[in-house]
Amino acid sequence: MKKEPPVVFFDIGNVLLKVSVKQAVRRIAWAVGHHPLKVARYFWSSTIVDDIERGTIEPQELYERFRSELGYKGSFPDFNKLWCGYFELDRKGAFALKAVAEKHPTFLLSNTNYLHYEFIRARYSFAGLVDGAVLSYELGLRKPEPAIYRAALKMAGVSAEQAVFIDDMKENVEAAKLMGIRVIHNRPCTNLRRELAALGVL
Repeated sequence: MKKEPPVVFFDIGNVLLKVSVKQAVRRIAWAVGHHPLKVARYFWSSTIVDDIERGTIEPQELYERFRSELGYKGSFPDFNKLWCGYFELDRKGAFALKAVAEKHPTFLLSNTNYLHYEFIRARYSFAGLVDGAVLSYELGLRKPEPAIYRAALKMAGVSAEQAVFIDDMKENVEAAKLMGIRVIHNRPCTNLRRELAALGVL
């Protein structure tokens, strides 16, 4: 019996795009006139990050919360630029996705939100190379919850054994691994193409 080709799921942050939480916090702190530590506490001492990535806060509501809770005074378009303006393409990750997508079904699997993903779709070509995207804000699920991996496998129409998942967060790859998915923990020292070749993907 012919062996089915693997399906590969790519996380976005720190796999395809370089993302610095510290840089994001500094940008927001400068825009609202608060110390970065105050802004960091605002995000991490509440459920706002979880709510944003589960899609329970709409973009306009998020903007209004920034205005009322952090004192942001800019317009909504300016807020959108602030919210989305700290990404940088990770060329190694993007080239790896392009190479994989030429040979295998390829999907995104990301904890993200509507504004970020619309910005990514408009700006980065890798979003147009994939066969689908499993996004936390659309499903109301977040990695490392098992349900989001089950949703990803269902979307791709494959079993766990047929899937490869790439993520920068240890807890996310460990959760996928427990489900039988082959994983690559993408760290700064990782040679992604070499790891993919070792799994028989490239």
